[in-house]
Amino acid sequence: MLTERLYEGLFLVAATEAASEWSEIEVQIRALIENHGATIEYAERWPEQRLAYPVKGVKRGVYFLAYFTSDTGAIASIRSDGQLNEKILRMLIIQEDFLKVEMAKRKEAAARSAESAARSAAEANKPAAEATEPTTRSESTDDGDAGETAKEAVVAEDLPSTSSDAQVDPVETPADAEASSENVVEDAAEEAVEEVASTEEETQ
Repeated sequence: MLTERLYEGLFLVAATEAASEWSEIEVQIRALIENHGATIEYAERWPEQRLAYPVKGVKRGVYFLAYFTSDTGAIASIRSDGQLNEKILRMLIIQEDFLKVEMAKRKEAAARSAESAARSAAEANKPAAEATEPTTRSESTDDGDAGETAKEAVVAEDLPSTSSDAQVDPVETPADAEASSENVVEDAAEEAVEEVASTEEETQ
């Protein structure tokens, strides 16, 4: 009679291969376990790290940790298939009584880490959202100033220039027109007097 137990599996992968094709490698490791009837309860990828000593010439690697329940008879097949996988540099599968407690601790730590990351992301987005509103008000103010400037420009264009270099056409006022009319009359009277005087001289 086969007995189902909780196992811990640790799989080592070269850092270079993990960086370029991790998704495919993780699928292979999971299939390696599940194809033999085992059920993965929890799994996590560890950060890249320097190995204590080179393994098959590799100095840096990434570990994939998996807790899974399996019949004791399937473990030998899982180990055998793992040794044939070229992506897996080394693997270790153990079964201990404390694994349930260890798995629970890791699940709790992962949940706290995810919650902390979500909170940090939300706080990081707050300043960006707050900065958007003042910017909008500033743009509105700038638009208003631009409108006032445009209005001033139109008014200034309609007014005559006060510059000393500007040439302004004179505007005849009613008083100027009356004075001009009087000058014309006076000039005409003077011309008439001169003509009369000239005629009298010719007669004499």
